[in-house]
Amino acid sequence: MAPVASCAHFFRYIKLLVHAFIAIFIMKRGPSEDSETTASTSPLLATSTVASEMQTDAPYNPGALSMNRTAQVSIHSPFLSSTLLSRLAGDVIVGCTVALGISPVLTVIDKAIVQKAAGTHGILQSSLNSMGHILKNPSTYFRSPMFIMMWGVYASTYCTANCLKTIVEQKDNINKHNQEEKNKKDEGISKFGVFALTTIVNSSATMLKDRYYASHFGTNVAASTKVPKITYFLWGMRDCMVIGSSFILPDIMCDVLTKNSDLERTTALRISQFACPVLTQFAVGPVQLLSLDIYNRPLPDKSWKEVVSERLKFQFKNYFSIVGARISRIAPAYGVGGIGNTYMRDQWRDLLLRKELRMN
Repeated sequence: MAPVASCAHFFRYIKLLVHAFIAIFIMKRGPSEDSETTASTSPLLATSTVASEMQTDAPYNPGALSMNRTAQVSIHSPFLSSTLLSRLAGDVIVGCTVALGISPVLTVIDKAIVQKAAGTHGILQSSLNSMGHILKNPSTYFRSPMFIMMWGVYASTYCTANCLKTIVEQKDNINKHNQEEKNKKDEGISKFGVFALTTIVNSSATMLKDRYYASHFGTNVAASTKVPKITYFLWGMRDCMVIGSSFILPDIMCDVLTKNSDLERTTALRISQFACPVLTQFAVGPVQLLSLDIYNRPLPDKSWKEVVSERLKFQFKNYFSIVGARISRIAPAYGVGGIGNTYMRDQWRDLLLRKELRMN
């Protein structure tokens, strides 16, 4: 398949997935909740809520919202931000921006991992060659399928996770506004829904990207063979582990840290967002390595005992270099990227709220 056709097919597929899953989440709220959404996100309601809790004779000060103890409200509250559409637009902008910042590093490392598994280059040699190419021909690089596919994977992943979290937050705030008790079962279902749908989008996009990388940067023999089903399965398992450690485990670890230490929630969340994806790579690395080894070396003429022996030898030989490369890859992808994503989403919410209150 030609590179241009691959990219076009890739983005059509991702667009359909994202639209379908966001539509499913919106439809789950039902028509009765849509009317509540309008009321709960109304700028007038937000202004009157704050105004009723703040001193009426005090001059308006946006910064006082988070400082005024009487208000008892956080400036980051989705209930007080602008319309749901505005927040979703911010989620998409933030997701695309974060992906743009981390993709160059990830393309270098992913190509190096594929070439290391194929035995054509070492990690360092491949990385230096790729960085040299980017510096010499930046315009060619940013138009290449290697970059576009990587950016598409992380833009779709962050946009999907951000939008689904916003929709779940909106539903939770409607329930709070209606003074409904928080149902732990419903909360668990919502979290699993965000995890499952984000994983499906990420895994689908990543498999298309991985197939391109494996066929273009792997061995010549592998480039002409079909990707085995077991390789797709291992890629899917890898993606579940990565998404879980990037979007679900940090919240759990953050709660544990805040309960058992003196850390503030913001600090605990940043530590969790960085540590969870990195530590998971010690388990993800072998899965990634095995998937590429099966693709590059089918070993059809060997017995299953010989195949197992060959696979284990390959794992022991390349484990630390692949895990090191994946840690270098995941740290910007979901560690630094996750922290930046959270920070920019909070800043977007602040911007919408301040604009909303100035207008009223």
